Amino acid sequence: MRNRVLAGLLGADYAHLLPMLEHVTLTSGRPLYHADEEIADVYFPEDAVVAMIDTMEDGRTVEVGMIGHEGIVGINVFLGGVITPDKAVVQLSGGAMRMSADALRAQTRFGSPLQRLLLAYALPFLAVISQSVACSQHHDIEQRLARLLLTLNHYAGSRELSIVQASLAGLLGVRRAGITAAAGGLQAQGLIRYQRGRITILDRAGLEKTACECHRFMRRQYAQFERSLPRLLSRK
Repeated sequence: MRNRVLAGLLGADYAHLLPMLEHVTLTSGRPLYHADEEIADVYFPEDAVVAMIDTMEDGRTVEVGMIGHEGIVGINVFLGGVITPDKAVVQLSGGAMRMSADALRAQTRFGSPLQRLLLAYALPFLAVISQSVACSQHHDIEQRLARLLLTLNHYAGSRELSIVQASLAGLLGVRRAGITAAAGGLQAQGLIRYQRGRITILDRAGLEKTACECHRFMRRQYAQFERSLPRLLSRK
């Protein structure tokens, strides 16, 4: 089990949840939710990656949170919500465990192990959302593209990323011309190789130096969450 929340459960706790979980394959470009839509199911990604995307009235979009194997897509349900304010779109194809929203509500009551894990996950996730908003306002496109590529590389575990220019532009909230210029700049520095629909990371260390501090902040938040798991589950 690659999902950190589910993997953090003790054997008996996971066995209890297993009948409520269904393994599904999520394909790139698939919307899991649309904004202002009721959430019927939540997803615990394994190697799939899902972006939470805000859409403005003029149609512009921007990513406000990337969800991979650390967490859950649909945390609004856990936090007491029914309707999602954001659109959730799969960015990298892969597997996930799906659970109905009703089942999640029932299984996160009265101090259950799953409830403790999701409470612990919610803190870094909300911090990452806040940082994403600040990043979109204060860092240039090249820095933000470097951060995004590092994030996708972390989840994919591969230097080869299949993602089209339109998706990158939508995630960063910029025009395609901006992506072309930023990717061209990273390529000129020897950090990536940029082809239509495919990006290869050539120099990860150099890309980390180019990326804004938001990348390090976000990875640190999730690393702290993962380190806290044994302590959380040792509580009676």
